[in-house]
Amino acid sequence: MFALSTACHDAAVESSERTSNLPELGALLTSLSKRPFVSVRYGRFPGGGTSRHGLGPLAGQVHDLVAKVHPLWKRYVAGGSERPSTAEIETALEPLSADAAVDLMTKLAADSLVWPGSKLMDPELARHAVTRIVKWLGPDATWWTNRQGNAWDPVTACTFDGVVAGTDGEYFAMLIQVGED
Repeated sequence: MFALSTACHDAAVESSERTSNLPELGALLTSLSKRPFVSVRYGRFPGGGTSRHGLGPLAGQVHDLVAKVHPLWKRYVAGGSERPSTAEIETALEPLSADAAVDLMTKLAADSLVWPGSKLMDPELARHAVTRIVKWLGPDATWWTNRQGNAWDPVTACTFDGVVAGTDGEYFAMLIQVGED
């Protein structure tokens, strides 16, 4: 009985410590943001957590980020193009390993999708920040993307987009790059 009480207490302390460290996650993600091309979002799910690492709620957070990015790009997208719904975004997301998440999020932060070879930021600095983000969410986090190699399922109305989103079931972090040619 005592061990169970201690375990519950430790979990509460851990959650409290992580909440107090949320600004660190925000600072790491913000260091990768290069508006209007690269945008980020992070936080704690409303209610404090989701079941099974919550792809539905995570897709909802991606949708909310796209809603904030969309006005910046709306004048450039083809007439009548609308941003995908939360359900369409959820369908577009595929699982990704933590190592693949580091690689892809680094690439999306550092390299332009529209102009290959054009750098948005130093790739080593991006990799360092992304590695810390992935560690912050922990080894049990799930990671998702809309990109598979050079192909992707759109999560925006833009010609080019790439998103990497992760969650540990309580917290989430994501980065999206969008562009038009």
